[in-house]
Amino acid sequence: MDQAKNPQSSFSSQQLASWGLLRQARREAAIDDCLHSIPPPPAEQLKAMLEQWCQQQRIDSPQTLQRWQQQQGLSPEQWQQFVARRWRWLLWCEQNLQAKLNSHYLERKSQLDQVSYSLLRVKDQHLANELHLRIKEGEASFEEIASEYSEGPERQQGGRLGPVPLSQPHPMLAKLLQVSTPGQLWPAKQLEDWWIVVRLEELHCTELTDSLKQRLLFELGDQHLEEQLSAAKSQGQA
Repeated sequence: MDQAKNPQSSFSSQQLASWGLLRQARREAAIDDCLHSIPPPPAEQLKAMLEQWCQQQRIDSPQTLQRWQQQQGLSPEQWQQFVARRWRWLLWCEQNLQAKLNSHYLERKSQLDQVSYSLLRVKDQHLANELHLRIKEGEASFEEIASEYSEGPERQQGGRLGPVPLSQPHPMLAKLLQVSTPGQLWPAKQLEDWWIVVRLEELHCTELTDSLKQRLLFELGDQHLEEQLSAAKSQGQA
């Protein structure tokens, strides 16, 4: 049968590559290789997964679900496998990558933690020292000083920034904020061409919750797949 008239035909590597889908297809195949050791979820758990999936996709009737399955070219059994696949992949990651979770969490903490802080920056060192002293002595609030004197875009918010990921500020500033306590006002410091005055308002530490554990396990799974794909590519070029 002509492939153009048969949507169920398999596709060649050349076709997938020309569509920009070859690496994704190889990634999914690598997941399938891992999932050989993972059984499907129990019936009751699968039922709950399917119901949750329908809610997330706003599929509110059997007819709507049937139309979606037809549009995707999936049988009811294939749809169930599709929904369960993410759960099985997470279970594989838990069983095989759990030992790496804590170290990965610590590595990612600077991107996960968020910080709120007040900042003002000026070009003149003496002015920065004077503004720091005025804030410290309570002559004016940080917001008032920043709104009047700061030469950066933070001026529009009275110097208040965040919450933003701790990885977003300049590395030197991020380190300063990491060792600060809430409300701590730092003397003027040079940051490249600027003189800055900064005060930590709040550090929002990200706790290792169940949802974050899942997210990090999926990240570790992605790393594992990238390693597998890179190794396979190297062997193919050898």
